[in-house]
Amino acid sequence: MRSLRARLLSLGLVLALGGLLPVGMARAEGVDDAATLPGLIAERLSLMRDVAAWKLLRGLPVEDLPREAAVLEAMATRAGELGLAPAPLVAFSAAQIEAAKAIQSCWIERWTGGAAPAPTDAPDLAAVIRPEILRLDAALVGLVAAGEAPAEMTPPEIDCLSPEVAAALAEAATGLAAPE
Repeated sequence: MRSLRARLLSLGLVLALGGLLPVGMARAEGVDDAATLPGLIAERLSLMRDVAAWKLLRGLPVEDLPREAAVLEAMATRAGELGLAPAPLVAFSAAQIEAAKAIQSCWIERWTGGAAPAPTDAPDLAAVIRPEILRLDAALVGLVAAGEAPAEMTPPEIDCLSPEVAAALAEAATGLAAPE
């Protein structure tokens, strides 16, 4: 059973980060974003279709190594600030990045291959999508800091996410609960 302190920390973090999405963006169906790490992961990955659309419409590559390095560095720093072991959080973040790239690549392949109608518009990456990703990342870290990482996690079932990548992400998420 969660301690009152952990519940209050989780609730306070979610409230502090705000519960509303920017206009035009929808939460993953059936996701209770404040409740669980798997729910937050699913919500974060649900944004990757919009990221893919943004990149496709601007001719940008899926992979952005400088951005990925900055995200991983920020996670290591944040882990240290919270007194968490950085390695599991960085490994989890890297697994999320790989899952995100797989989903983006899949959608771009569908659109360019004619398997799905190509988007004609997408929410702005810098002004709309990235702030939401950062909000979800902060909520994920908050749950980990509150001791809410699952000891076991079923791999997420998300369109365009292969079972192998989903399993690697679930394994990295369960690594957050293991002491280092």
